[in-house]
Amino acid sequence: MRKKKQLFNKNSIPFLLLVVIHLGMFLLVLKRKKQKDTWILLLTNMGFAYLFEYLVLNLFHGYRYKPSIMKKRTFDSILGAIFSQAIYVPITATFLTLLNKKWSWKVGFSLFYYCIENLFLQLNIYKVYWWRPIYTLVLLNVYFNISDAFYKALSTQKRWAMVIAHYLAIQVVWSTLAYIFAVNRYIRFGRGYFHTWTEHFKIVPLYSLVLSFIALITSSKAGVFYRMLLPLSHIIIDITLVKMGILKVNIKQFLVTCSRYLIMTFISRFFYKKIYKE
Repeated sequence: MRKKKQLFNKNSIPFLLLVVIHLGMFLLVLKRKKQKDTWILLLTNMGFAYLFEYLVLNLFHGYRYKPSIMKKRTFDSILGAIFSQAIYVPITATFLTLLNKKWSWKVGFSLFYYCIENLFLQLNIYKVYWWRPIYTLVLLNVYFNISDAFYKALSTQKRWAMVIAHYLAIQVVWSTLAYIFAVNRYIRFGRGYFHTWTEHFKIVPLYSLVLSFIALITSSKAGVFYRMLLPLSHIIIDITLVKMGILKVNIKQFLVTCSRYLIMTFISRFFYKKIYKE
């Protein structure tokens, strides 16, 4: 594919090695705990991490990842962020919470990531601007404890926790799909005649958050009307943004275009049933 570099190279190998390690941790959790609990907590932790990354990376450019897998620098950095915020950090938080690990484990993993961050800086596969590794050390401990507290609320079926889990699960899937659609040039956000990818990744998370909120509402209702309300709302929003010159959509790929408007209708309803009904 034209947009990709060689998958295995000196920059990508450390990222991919961490992926393998964390997937092993996740499989261990799946063997010991209920799959429903594991997946719901993982998606929730991913959602929290995605929101954090949107602020620190997309909006305020605190750092940049350099896995050197994608040719375009912006895509490459966002892919590194997906490795970090969809795999490394949330899997670790889920592992610590569901296996009921004590504070010493949380501190230990925070120190591990602090060392990894410094190692990546030395290897020149990660660059910081205003961000500092010490922030990672401190904030990861906070994040791990949020995961614990949120799981307790989910376990006791607190309504607010279930709503947040449902919303964040939708948001994670939608944001990840939005990245895939952007890489394949199906959608592009920006202002003016030329839409830069830096602009795109500032706008697209807001787009996903709004659509995820609509999906949260519609998926909690039964009936054909509510199944159709989400894609209809999505189409109206897209048409409005296109007319405003903020969004460019490639409609030549008919099946892809249809999937963009239909897939989250079913996924959001699936999440609703898993979280509330089972």
